[in-house]
Amino acid sequence: MNKNLKIFDEIERLLKIKLGNKVEVVEENDSKYLQIEGSEFWMSNDFNELVVGFGINHTHFSEDYDNLNLGIIRTFDLLTNEIIITEYKKGETIFKVTTEIKFPSAKTENIGTVSFLVFPFWKKTKRITSHYQKLIEKSDIETEVIILLNSDL
Repeated sequence: MNKNLKIFDEIERLLKIKLGNKVEVVEENDSKYLQIEGSEFWMSNDFNELVVGFGINHTHFSEDYDNLNLGIIRTFDLLTNEIIITEYKKGETIFKVTTEIKFPSAKTENIGTVSFLVFPFWKKTKRITSHYQKLIEKSDIETEVIILLNSDL
């Protein structure tokens, strides 16, 4: 079992303890996918990568990139902080989506922007911002995250 899958399994186990039946996991074609009911959060383990996302934005983490600990941190930042998604529309076409984590200090971190090339550029731009509340209190999970970050999986 590779390290990516071990981390995925540990996060899955921890989330099932904290969130119970809200955690949905599907295995298909040697890949595992996890999502949380009522949330835009998701993660997957495929092609020897841990992929962590919120809505359309996502980031790949793996041993090859030497950033698995960053994947663990990103996962728990997405779960324990408010998330802001801003959609930019021209007419009825969404042409850009930005996802940010809002930390308790009011500092925000842009974790991704997705843009589409084909859109009606001549139409007026509308901006729609959605706020997603944290799914878990940081204090409820902090100890387990520190143990996971320091473990030798």
